Amino acid sequence: MKHPISDVQEYLSLEPLTTRIQTHQRYSEVPDDVEGTVRQAVSLSRDADLLDVGCGTGAFLRNLAERGHRGRLVGLDTSPAAVHALSDVAGVSAQLGNAMNLPYDAATFDVVTARHMLYHVPDVRRALAECRRVLRSDGVFAAVVNSPGTTPRVSALVAELVTSAGIDIPVVPNSRVNSDNLPEMIELTFGAVAVHRFDNALVFDSPEPVIAFAAAQLSFYGVEPDSALRPQLTRAIGAKVRAWFTAEAGPWRDPKGYVICTARQGRQG
Repeated sequence: MKHPISDVQEYLSLEPLTTRIQTHQRYSEVPDDVEGTVRQAVSLSRDADLLDVGCGTGAFLRNLAERGHRGRLVGLDTSPAAVHALSDVAGVSAQLGNAMNLPYDAATFDVVTARHMLYHVPDVRRALAECRRVLRSDGVFAAVVNSPGTTPRVSALVAELVTSAGIDIPVVPNSRVNSDNLPEMIELTFGAVAVHRFDNALVFDSPEPVIAFAAAQLSFYGVEPDSALRPQLTRAIGAKVRAWFTAEAGPWRDPKGYVICTARQGRQG
């Protein structure tokens, strides 16, 4: 039986995550400010107390602080590297913690965000219930997840090479929690849910960013950062991608999509 990947090793370093984020920022066919769309989706006021569950690189909270946000800004993550990334940001606090057991009192925050992180939670329904618990009356919850099968060309390439190396691919995050099934989960927890869909594509005119993006996904396919096979697989990715660009001259286009699901505390049905 295949099991979901563990994110313990993947997020010891934030470098692969940073690579993935920067790839979307630089190579999206239609410019897309995900942070901005989340702020807009929750109608974020400057005085709102906000919890970012799975704060990752910390850029979302860092940018809010730099924009002069006056409310409390809190980040929570299972990764010590993620917590450390916010240690020098004035006006932001961060701590280690688990989404299924939020270390906060009930009705503490006006906004709770879970951006591209529910894939990694063993019990999503429990995490959603925890997010609802810590929201104040009429508070807003927002979750971001990818569409299933997003960036299929890169995914197929990585899966092919990992399988050929004899590695048993675990349950890939997007196949477990995605835009197809998350809205119903949120509805069962909060009641009414609004779904904001964003379809786009990554477009690459040269091989190197494709190679970097593909290599940054290896952990999701069962290749840990310290695996002896990782350099070999990265070279294999490079050879395949460069050969494609030599034959086809580009561009490499890979469809993608995500949703932002929002719900309000106390608005059932």
